[in-house]
Amino acid sequence: MRSQSPKFARLTISAAALAIGAFAILATSGSGRSDPLNPFGSFTDSGPITKEQREQRRQKRADLYDRLSPDYRMTVPFVSEAAIAAQQQAIQRYQGIVAQGGWPALGQRTTLHVGDSSSSIIAMRRQLVMSGDLPSGTRRNPRFDDEFLVGLARFQIRNGLRVSGFVDRRTWMALSVSAAERLAQLEANLPRMRKKMKINKASRYVLVNVPAFTLQAISRGTVELDSNVIVGKPQRATPPVSARIVEVNFYPSWTVPTSIARKDLIPAIRKDLSYFYEQHFKVMKDWKSRPLDPAEVDWASPQVVNLRFRQDPGPHNALGIVRINMPNKHAIYMHDTPLKRLFSQTARAFSSGCVRVERVLDLVAWLLNGQGWNAGKVEAAAAAGKSVNVKLKSSVPVHFVYLTAFATPNGMVQFRADIYGRDATVAHDDEGQGAVVAQQRQAVTP
Repeated sequence: MRSQSPKFARLTISAAALAIGAFAILATSGSGRSDPLNPFGSFTDSGPITKEQREQRRQKRADLYDRLSPDYRMTVPFVSEAAIAAQQQAIQRYQGIVAQGGWPALGQRTTLHVGDSSSSIIAMRRQLVMSGDLPSGTRRNPRFDDEFLVGLARFQIRNGLRVSGFVDRRTWMALSVSAAERLAQLEANLPRMRKKMKINKASRYVLVNVPAFTLQAISRGTVELDSNVIVGKPQRATPPVSARIVEVNFYPSWTVPTSIARKDLIPAIRKDLSYFYEQHFKVMKDWKSRPLDPAEVDWASPQVVNLRFRQDPGPHNALGIVRINMPNKHAIYMHDTPLKRLFSQTARAFSSGCVRVERVLDLVAWLLNGQGWNAGKVEAAAAAGKSVNVKLKSSVPVHFVYLTAFATPNGMVQFRADIYGRDATVAHDDEGQGAVVAQQRQAVTP
């Protein structure tokens, strides 16, 4: 489990608030079988098993992740002297690995489970030993045993992959990246860190590492809070943003951007008008006019793209129950979401560009700390169901950065998929499009 400052203990949105208007999520694998919590075409379970066996396997994977993942938490700001020092050490380490010839290439892709034997496992073991995920005395063993399972889980965590309990497609592709390519990835990200170092001049600020799907709230160089986030899909990438958080909006309405209305909302309404009513939208000729009766709108007309849409406040709202206002030229902001289950994914590029924050109430409590808002007051506002705007007495800087390779001070070298293709020096795509596999049925979101 993640450590957290006791001052900002984890808050939860009330069950009453979440009971209204949940969205359905459909995630389908390449094999045609549905698995909402793993839409990446890889399945831990093979062959006929009972419900109890499936749950046992799921629990074993969860226990493995909970036991190992604390070692990989980024305990310092992604952009900091400590992060740069760790990055430089990682580069030196990978230079040594490359100088030794790197690790062996894998053969033809295959799925490997506990109990399997394969020459590919020997090649994988050699890589896991060189990268520090397995002890050095195990590299000649061809069996997928419990020791290999643990080393594989460490590799999956370091690469932002789901701890699947087996060698799935995404894990195989990550293992197929050469040491030279990983070195190039580390080297490409070092100047990005250095370029952003000026952000540390602020005593308090928020940092979002987009490809790591992680937010940090930082005070005087210390990470006081971190959270999973959801960012823009590749075709609607979250831009690099440096802005200032000026306001928190409880139960905001959503003014639907024209681009989202044309690409997502209008097609959804044309397909099923009930979506308009179920998700509490209003439609107008312009922002100053009164709402139209949707039953009288000719939704098939090309002119419908000129209409304006607004979604009423509430947990059904695409912004959830909290919006964090941070004015910028991209009209990007951070917010809650009713699509909570998407946070369980490891690759979370699902939005239209805005950033959804899993621990959004914790972040609000952190932002409003010192101006009469404690955790209890934030929870009360979240449960009240009323639209309230709270201005920050002192605005807080926020920065979105793009780091696909980084290292923790304890020497854990980590990599993430280059979801927007910005690592020009790295030849391997690492499934850039794979981050947007989950289909959100009837979910029109910012």
